[in-house]
Amino acid sequence: MEKTNQIVAVVPVREGSSRIKDKNFLPFGKYPTLVHNKIQQLKNSECFDHVYLSSDSRRVKEIAESCGVEFLYRDPEMCTSKPRWDEVVVHIMNTIPDNPHVAWAMVTSPLFTRYKEAVKLYLSNSDVYDSLVGVKQIREYIIDEAGRPLFYSFGVWHPYSNEFKSLYAINDVVFIAKKSDQIYWRYWIGRKPFLFHCESMESIDINFPEDMEMAMVAQQLINNKKKGL
Repeated sequence: MEKTNQIVAVVPVREGSSRIKDKNFLPFGKYPTLVHNKIQQLKNSECFDHVYLSSDSRRVKEIAESCGVEFLYRDPEMCTSKPRWDEVVVHIMNTIPDNPHVAWAMVTSPLFTRYKEAVKLYLSNSDVYDSLVGVKQIREYIIDEAGRPLFYSFGVWHPYSNEFKSLYAINDVVFIAKKSDQIYWRYWIGRKPFLFHCESMESIDINFPEDMEMAMVAQQLINNKKKGL
C-alpha cells in the first residue's frame, strides 16, 4: 500500500561548487562538514519519517550511511547546472518512494533548525495553503538600476520603513509540499504557499566565502546565548 501521509526530508547535495570549492563539505561548528550539520538538525527535529540525501556522489553516500540516513541516487546530469530547475525537481521527486509530503532542506542554510515548527504549520494549514516556503521580511528602501524607488516615492512622500507594505524574500531554508503536487507543478511550492517567517541569522545562505564567515560568527553568538554568556 502506498504511504501518503508520511513527512520526509530531502537534502540535495552536489560535489561541485562554482563559488566556494567543496562548499558542502566544509567544516561547520562541531561537525566535520555542512552536510553532517544539516543531517543532525533534521534528525534532532524528530518530525520526519525518512531523511534522504540526493546526490550522485560516493562521498555523500558514505556520509549518509555513516549518519544513519538514506541515500537517493541522482543522475549525474541532474547534479550539474545544465538542466532547468524544474527538471531537477521532478527527477528528485521521482526517486523518493511512495507519495509523502516532502520538505527540502538545504545544506547551505546551516543556521535554520525549526523544521518541526514548519512541518506543524504546513500540516495544520493544508486546508488553505498548498505548500510552505521559508521567507525573510524586507523593509528597505529599494531602488532599481536607474535609481528609481520601488514601492515608495522620493521627496515629501518619503515614508518611514515601518510604514512599508510587507514584502518577503524567499530565503531557501525550507520548502514543503506533497510529492505528487511538486511533480505536477514541476516546482517545489504551489500557487498558494504558507509563508514561514524567518529571522536574519537563520536565513543566512552560504554562496560566498564571506557568507560562511558570517554563519560561523552567528553560530557562535547562538551558542553563547544558550550558555548565558
